[in-house]
Amino acid sequence: MTKNRSVTPWSPDIPAVHAAIAPVSTLVRDRRRLYQVAAELVCPGAPSRLEYDVTDSPIARHHIGNALAGGPSPNSAALIKIADAVGEHGRVEAGASELVVASRPDADGLLAEALNAVGEELDRQQAASGRLRLVTEAAGERFDRALEVLRAGVTLARSTSPELIDDLLPHITLVGIIDPLHAGRLASASPRRHPGLVLLESSQSSIDVAEALVHEGAHQKLFDLAITHDLLSDRSEECPPFHPPWMPEDRRWPLEQTLAAAHAYACLARFARDLNLSRSDQVIADSSLLPIAGERCGMIIEWLLEMAEDLGADAHTLLGGLSGIEPHPADLMIERPFRADNGYTVAPRLQLHRCEDADRVLVSCPTQPPELFWVDADAARTLELLAYKPLGDVVTALADQWGVGHPAAADRLIPLLQKLYTSGLITTL
Repeated sequence: MTKNRSVTPWSPDIPAVHAAIAPVSTLVRDRRRLYQVAAELVCPGAPSRLEYDVTDSPIARHHIGNALAGGPSPNSAALIKIADAVGEHGRVEAGASELVVASRPDADGLLAEALNAVGEELDRQQAASGRLRLVTEAAGERFDRALEVLRAGVTLARSTSPELIDDLLPHITLVGIIDPLHAGRLASASPRRHPGLVLLESSQSSIDVAEALVHEGAHQKLFDLAITHDLLSDRSEECPPFHPPWMPEDRRWPLEQTLAAAHAYACLARFARDLNLSRSDQVIADSSLLPIAGERCGMIIEWLLEMAEDLGADAHTLLGGLSGIEPHPADLMIERPFRADNGYTVAPRLQLHRCEDADRVLVSCPTQPPELFWVDADAARTLELLAYKPLGDVVTALADQWGVGHPAAADRLIPLLQKLYTSGLITTL
């Protein structure tokens, strides 16, 4: 590992770093579009236009994601709305967005699979205290008090880092408040297979809640980036794991988890800087990550920069923005260059789904399980042309469309073909 790099991940403007990849509104729009298309592919009888209350729902997204991973196809009854888990007093204003709380008495049952998954992880860490349970409106005053602490945490977070909070909270689509009697050592969690859902232990102070919202909001933000942009490459699974030096020797993080940790620590470090811990009157818990977030983020990002060749182009943008250090050009070498000398073929039965007012296109491949790919407008047009024109005619058509000469169009086409080839959307004969 290269040493003596000046990595200062706590200093950048985190919302600006994110916006360099995609603004919040665009990211949320593309995520919803992906789940809409995915539902049409894997869920028989799914409406051609799902409500946002479904495409944002962690329960519906869990079933859709499970089918995309090769699991059984859900029926339309599995596409449960967020509103089905939210009672009369389950909404907390959060500036540009709001936090929606799983507050109906039966929300515990609706989220049972997510609660059990987190509980099993706590069991493995010997940190559990019985089955996790939600505090809902059925708990009366206990729920009201928990909701007030959540409101206070949102208020503190927004007064401390308004731009950061407005950048992160739109990616949290449902909050579950965990009964402290059954929380064990859980402070907060983002169940991996229920994207959009954040679980918070209820008996926390406002600063604890604010920290948890930043922490889990960062994870939800990165998940939305991961499913709509190029954070990982086709060689990411080959990357050796990372050992966090503050954890036991046998603990190793795969590349995706390491990137998520670096991103969360970067957001926590920004929040800690805005809070100004040395001058703040807030009393943070001994277990708080705020004082150590910057240091840990620096360690992880230094390692990620060394492994950048295993990350996608948008992860390079993220790392460059967080560290101020661009990955070395050698990190971007292409192992499988596209060559059309012996001919090529386009994957069969591709469907192109264009987003409204967008220059990005979602391509679906009806394999089993189905596959989804994001491409830009030029790559999408290239796919359309390749389906019925020889390569030379494709270059001519694109030269006319782009208003450039034939040689310039050919040069511009090369990286498009490479990306389509790497994705498996075109193959050589």
